[in-house]
Order: sequence, then C-alpha cells, then structure tokens
Amino acid sequence: MAKHNPGDVLSCDWNPVIGCRRYSAGCAHCWYLDGIFPWQRRLGNIPAGVDPTASYAFPGRLCAKSLKPKNGIVGVVQHGDLFYDAHPDALIHRVLDLVDEVAPTKRVTPKYVLWTKRAARMAAILAERYPAGLPPYLAASISVEDKASLPRIDELKAFKGVKILVLEPLLEGLSLRGKLKGLSWVILGSETGAGARPLNPDWARRIRDEVTQAGIPFFIKQLGASHKAQERELDGVTWSQFPAGFVK
Repeated sequence: MAKHNPGDVLSCDWNPVIGCRRYSAGCAHCWYLDGIFPWQRRLGNIPAGVDPTASYAFPGRLCAKSLKPKNGIVGVVQHGDLFYDAHPDALIHRVLDLVDEVAPTKRVTPKYVLWTKRAARMAAILAERYPAGLPPYLAASISVEDKASLPRIDELKAFKGVKILVLEPLLEGLSLRGKLKGLSWVILGSETGAGARPLNPDWARRIRDEVTQAGIPFFIKQLGASHKAQERELDGVTWSQFPAGFVK
C-alpha cells in the first residue's frame, strides 16, 4: 500500500474516473496504460470492453461514500488523468464537487492531490472554479519530464493555492531557475520497469540544490529502475521532506 511505501508520497488514491492517452515523452512507458489498466482488467475491476483511452466513470466510486474512507494524502484520479481531454468538464466538476463535499466532514482533513500533465486545462478549470484560491485541503500538481515540458509550470500562475511540481520520470538535465516561485513542494523520480530510461544522478543533484536553496520541501521517490527495490539515497541523504500539513 502507498501508505507503507516510503518512496510514495501518497497514503492512498481514489479513482472514480479512468482514461488517458500518451501525451508527451514521459508517457512512453505509461504505468497506467501498460500496467495498471491491464492488471485491473484481469482482476475484473474494469468491465470488458472499456477502452483505456476512453473516459470511463465507475458508478460505485463516483460518490461520497467511496471517498469518505480515504485519509492522509489522497491522490485523486491516479489511474489516468482527471484533466484528460476526453473527460467532459461536467465530469471533472463532479469529482471536485465530491471532494468539496467530503473534506469538511472529516475530523482530520486529508490533503487531496490532483495530478496532471495537461496543465493548461487544469489551470483554466481551477481558476474559474476557485477564484479566491484553492481550498486548503486541495493541492494541484503537474508532471514535468524534460525541457520541452517546462512551460507547464507557467500554467500554475493562473490560480492560487498549494502547487506541487512532480519531475517524474525525469528524462534529462534541466534547471528550475526562475520557475520555483509559488511552488509548495518538488518531487523527483526516475522511470521504472522494463526498458526504463536511466536518470543521471547529476540531474537530481542540480534540482536538489536549486530547490533546497529556494527553501522548498524536496522528495525523491526513486533514482533507479526498480519501484520495488527503491534507490532513494542521493549523496548519502534520503530526501523525504513534506510540506506543512501533509501527513501520510
């Protein structure tokens, strides 16, 4: 489980909606399309005939009852991308409606984390929905893997709130100079699995130095090709920093 995996920043996830399509270089070995989807279908958790690239909502999960047991740091729609262009706006808002409904009922309020590569769509929807800024229980994260995807960070300027940058899988050396302002957390990880493209430790060192000098919490998920035997240590230090209020 994610809660007991030291290399995972999440306590659990909630996937009332699935569906995605390869979008950029980081998607070449997509863990959802190539791993999670076929595995869940074999288990019988996904009905036969459902296309992994189509928008699909689970009636039994798209409800408050399904979300209420989730605590800690909750990944919202990890199996795919909530802001995938095949998902109608109404479906995205239904997911967010449920988060907004359940969060105030919790004795200890979880942190609900949105995760996307489609930064422009997420930014537009969140800026319109929460004009005063994200509620304190909600965090928005984007995934960046190379220099070509760095402009996604600029989309985060469209709204206020907790913003997370996920550099996973990091595919080349890059600099975050001038792009760290307003970020609450930076998470870094390598690609894992068969055919994983290696991460040069010097890439991680540069990111570590820039992020820590900016005073932003830094977390390394893994640096090697295995998610089971995780290599998380960089220069003798295991980076497991969390922002205030984020507790697994």
